[in-house]
Amino acid sequence: MKDEKSYIVQPVEETSPALLSVAPGEVILGTLVSIDKLGNPFVEFSGNPSDHSLKAITTLELARSHIGRQVALLFAGGNLQNPVIMGMIRSPLQEMLENFGQEEVAVESGQEEHLKVDDVMVDGSKIVFEAKEKIVLKCGESSIILTRDGKILIRGKNLLTRSTGVNRILGGSIRLN
Repeated sequence: MKDEKSYIVQPVEETSPALLSVAPGEVILGTLVSIDKLGNPFVEFSGNPSDHSLKAITTLELARSHIGRQVALLFAGGNLQNPVIMGMIRSPLQEMLENFGQEEVAVESGQEEHLKVDDVMVDGSKIVFEAKEKIVLKCGESSIILTRDGKILIRGKNLLTRSTGVNRILGGSIRLN
């Protein structure tokens, strides 16, 4: 007679160990998901021990326009239940959009006549600049002006056109000198 043994197979739950604390000074990236009526920010982050966003304290002045942005988080007492927003993660595109919106409002209200943008870098296949009356690109003594009625004025001390193919000048009439 064979000795029959009964084996009980118990399922093994695959759970990732929840982080309950972090090392002092360890920064975790999170997302600002909302700001309540009292101005309290709420964040989400990888390793969040809760099933909902957590109320955070902040060292920054936050606005509703910051919702959706990444934030650098530390945790009071190393406890993941107590997030502290230490800073916003820099996003050049987001900063440009925020600055553009502010400048546009200022110009429309007549408070500011001169706009400044230090650098604009766009990674794409097409850039469109559109204006109701005129677009002016100016550098020193040279300029390119596009007007509403279809005129293109190119001015400069020296003009150079280069082409590896045909360089054409087409128009109803062409005047040289």
